[in-house]
Amino acid sequence: MKLFARVFLVPICALLLVFSSSSLAFASPAGAVQTPMNVQQFIPNRNPVPDIGLYTCNSTTPCPMGVADYGVNGNSNYNYKAVSFTSWANFTSLDIKNGGQITIQQNLVDYGVNEGNNAGEYWPQDVPYLTQTGTGAFTVQELDNIWNFSSTTAQMGGTIYPNLDGKCSQDGGQPTFYYCEGKQSLSTTLPMEIKMVTVTGKVPVGQAHAGASYVQFGIWVYHSGTLVGGQNFDKVAFSGTAASAPKIHVGGKNPFGLYNDAETVLCGPGGGRSHHIVSISGQISEAYQAHKSSALTLVTHAWSAGTDTAETVSGVVMSSTTSGTGIASSGTDNNVQLW
Repeated sequence: MKLFARVFLVPICALLLVFSSSSLAFASPAGAVQTPMNVQQFIPNRNPVPDIGLYTCNSTTPCPMGVADYGVNGNSNYNYKAVSFTSWANFTSLDIKNGGQITIQQNLVDYGVNEGNNAGEYWPQDVPYLTQTGTGAFTVQELDNIWNFSSTTAQMGGTIYPNLDGKCSQDGGQPTFYYCEGKQSLSTTLPMEIKMVTVTGKVPVGQAHAGASYVQFGIWVYHSGTLVGGQNFDKVAFSGTAASAPKIHVGGKNPFGLYNDAETVLCGPGGGRSHHIVSISGQISEAYQAHKSSALTLVTHAWSAGTDTAETVSGVVMSSTTSGTGIASSGTDNNVQLW
């Protein structure tokens, strides 16, 4: 198995909507009933959970399910910083019902993001949005969010420079949060793999908004190891000149009151919703770069359930037989250390 070139792997999540905008319009299969929903908003969990591993995930209390690195290994804590994260979610089988919709959320916490004269903590989410269009057939829509985690009441009210790559079909959400809906909606069939990449740093000299903090999002889709399509679809810069480059943090808690974790998790379709997964077989993995010149490193420890997002799924049990790979199977949601 080529660890980073092709890891056939799989897979984060309730609150009232605080923002309403035009919803994504997906083509629905004949006879399927579409329920209007705000799918651009992937809400933070404003009901923080107890200590890692001590909260319940089951059929009546669903969780975001996948792989989550909290900087916790048993009773020991650790922390690290990164400039990028890459996640892989591979499905050999998946049934969310015809017309059903779920998300795969790569959720991170970015420290030292300079907005105006202040450096703060932000929550970037790289979110492939899946709609089942038939047996074993899906569309994957590019979406992302950014939320301000600098305090419990912080919002995205400052000046930002969105859609710098020009690949968002729409963006907005301020002052509550930021979202981009990418222009690509990719169609594929099983087996499929979805790769997510989030990068943070300072805009280089010679580019627009040089010296500003930025976050960039990318999503790629593969079928049986062959690229279907994908791209870096959104880049967002913040106002002001950053004294130093921001870094993604793993370990501890942020001023918003949630964990600084790196989670790649299966979730409901947005707005704090949950979705039941009928059946699933696949794997999830995530890796980070400590510096731009560093090789990708698989996370050294991971848990089966995320905590930072309000969207959830039911019907997924996570396990692991190899360090670095989470196995998603049909079953009851669980909360365990995978490796």
